[in-house]
Amino acid sequence: MTVQELKEWFEGREIPAGPAWIHKSMKVDDPRHFLQLHFDSIEADPNERANEPLILRLILMKEWVEKNEK
Repeated sequence: MTVQELKEWFEGREIPAGPAWIHKSMKVDDPRHFLQLHFDSIEADPNERANEPLILRLILMKEWVEKNEK
């Protein structure tokens, strides 16, 4: 999934305010802030290789939101 696809997916979605366990070892206390920081960091430095961990965490957040939307 590309950064643009992720950005479009998150736009207009209701993002929960509370903590999110996006992985068994990764707790996100403020998901909205997490998304803003990750997208800002990617835009500031579009180096694809350097952004791989950020994209992976965004994908984990997307999966968490999908599981908790229902």
